[in-house]
Amino acid sequence: MPLAPYTTMPFYPGPVSIHPDALEALRRDYGPPRFGTDYADLYRATCANLQKFAGTTHEVVLPTGEGMLALWGALKCTLRPGDPVVTVGTGVFGDGFGDMAAGLGCVVEKVSLPYDSTLTAEALDRVDDALRRLKPVVLTAVHCETPSGTLNPLEGLGRLKQERGVPLFIVDAVASLGGAPVATDAWNVDILLGGSQKCFACPPDMSILAVSDAAWERMVEVNYQGYEALLPFHQADQDPMRFPYTPNWPGVAALHASTEALLKEGPVHVFARHEAVAAQCRHGLADLNIPLWTAPDAVNSPTVTAARVPVGFTWPEWKAALAAHGLVVGGSLGPMNGKVFRLGHMGTQADAHRMASALAVMEEVLKTR
Repeated sequence: MPLAPYTTMPFYPGPVSIHPDALEALRRDYGPPRFGTDYADLYRATCANLQKFAGTTHEVVLPTGEGMLALWGALKCTLRPGDPVVTVGTGVFGDGFGDMAAGLGCVVEKVSLPYDSTLTAEALDRVDDALRRLKPVVLTAVHCETPSGTLNPLEGLGRLKQERGVPLFIVDAVASLGGAPVATDAWNVDILLGGSQKCFACPPDMSILAVSDAAWERMVEVNYQGYEALLPFHQADQDPMRFPYTPNWPGVAALHASTEALLKEGPVHVFARHEAVAAQCRHGLADLNIPLWTAPDAVNSPTVTAARVPVGFTWPEWKAALAAHGLVVGGSLGPMNGKVFRLGHMGTQADAHRMASALAVMEEVLKTR
């Protein structure tokens, strides 16, 4: 018997309501992953599926842990104290990359933009200036800034990375991978970061990284030895005994089931579904006179919408009133905290019927003030 979602209208921006096929995969009792080749075969097939969504031929690895593990692992494995780093931020996570690198003792220059904006030609000029002056080892950016509800175009940054000879370009695609087109190789990305709990609609227990040959070489030089170390995962699928720690067979099985379902639907259709529900959400909010957080010229994300808490409500009041009707939405972070609420229309939540119900609930709640 299929399990029902935790609420009638789940629109929290991650973790999202789990995909039915992933839930079915989690029902099984899995054996020891190093006994035989079944786990290695499944791991390899899952990574191949993820390469298609990432637009890459880079090796994909799957450490156990939610998406922040991928962010910390990518930085700790490629940076040493004193290394120059340029981070591009249009939100909490973009600027957060800079804070993380600074915490590792790196010399960081943040190219920080307004949190309601996305990358522009003028912003790329600022990035170019920073790259020329600092000559960084690593350039970082975020594709989908979930707290802001924006999607950064990354082609220009990838071009600058190549033109200025930046060794590594690291991109956080945790909230876009699987829900929007991602072109790791075309954008010259060396480490693409993803997570299982967003567009793939699995539990928050798997990190996803697509790693270039240049990045693996840098990891050998740095030789980081902590839990987030990625080198132990390099080509680990060639022998089940090479997988580090205790492999998460249920987590990989769920991710395999979800990616198989999305590939059956077809990536083009998956992305179109996300775009359609995102447009439905934003048009509906406009009809309710609920303004978006994003600037008029910003690129809105197909996976999450950030809007201003309606006049007459505090954020706790708005959240509680919606939840009383079965609609679960998220707040935001940083300077948007208390001012912005978010609807995560990603993965299983990119659902037109549920979005129509959510908009109807908001209309009813607004009538109470």
